[in-house]
Amino acid sequence: MKVILLANISANGKILLSENLNHQVPMEIIEASAAIIRNYGNLIMGRKSFEVFEQAMGGADRLKAAYSGVDLVWLSQSLAPTEDKIVASSPEAALAYLAQRGHETMLVGGGTQVYNAFLKADLVTDFIFHVVPIISPGADFLPQHIPLRLSEYRKLSADTLQVVYQKNHHSSRR
Repeated sequence: MKVILLANISANGKILLSENLNHQVPMEIIEASAAIIRNYGNLIMGRKSFEVFEQAMGGADRLKAAYSGVDLVWLSQSLAPTEDKIVASSPEAALAYLAQRGHETMLVGGGTQVYNAFLKADLVTDFIFHVVPIISPGADFLPQHIPLRLSEYRKLSADTLQVVYQKNHHSSRR
């Protein structure tokens, strides 16, 4: 099983918060993220992140239409599941649901509490960072040592990067 943490970060490595009105995520990052989500067919996010995502898409119906066929899992300990929302109370429950649906690769799309819950449980195998060319106060990932190996990178535009890392289980300390 592969678990990919998909995050937009600033040039200084801070998690970009969707409620920060001082920056806009560039369109090329929005398009790249949408392609990744559709490619893997699933996305796990926290309640607040999904609410922002729904609002940005123009409402729940538009989000569902834009991502039809994509399994969206809300990670929340307080939100009750509905006919329209699959809710998991833990990272493990979210992954179990997606595995049951046949997914071998799962995407974790935010926010900070969700990222850190998956990191704390040591469930993340890969990272895709979209680097936005700003210096921002943003949020931090858990303060822990996670050795990574660069898998690939590409320019999304003249100023933005997509950087892909895999967790390096065999790193040697120098």
